[in-house]
Amino acid sequence: MDHQGWFLMNLKLIGAITAICFTLFLVWCGYDYGYNKAKSEQISSYQQQIKQLETKLKTAVDNERTAYAKQEQISAKYLDKIKEIKHNETLLIDQYRAGTISLRDSLKPKECPDVSTVASTTSNSDADTTGGLLDTDVELLVRFAAKADAVAEQLATAQQIIREDRELCNGSN
Repeated sequence: MDHQGWFLMNLKLIGAITAICFTLFLVWCGYDYGYNKAKSEQISSYQQQIKQLETKLKTAVDNERTAYAKQEQISAKYLDKIKEIKHNETLLIDQYRAGTISLRDSLKPKECPDVSTVASTTSNSDADTTGGLLDTDVELLVRFAAKADAVAEQLATAQQIIREDRELCNGSN
């Protein structure tokens, strides 16, 4: 082979290698462009999902704060009502002891017709009455009624809290 033939063959080989490299370069650029585009779309999709989740989180936190505030109000009302019940219990007992309120006649202790003979044969003061309620009985019943009122208030408060919680869970808030 002469020098010129060798040069032409090398030139063709260089041209073929250059064409192959250029084709590979174009293929690589197309792949890289598609990969980067898909990657940016995926990132954009993730960013949108993050924004949606942040919005949902903010809504959930706001709902929880609202529910907490409502429960605080319910709790404060409950404590005020319990204080009122306790105050009414003490006030009622004090008024009964002071004689400013009295029982119905059917509930008052009655004097025995023959107190002198019955009292001399008994050792305690229970013989002074026949039927009706003693002062200790009245106080016991008042305290028992106050406890029943407190339990009723506790149940009503629990029901109100459950209703509020259900409204929050069902999205009615």
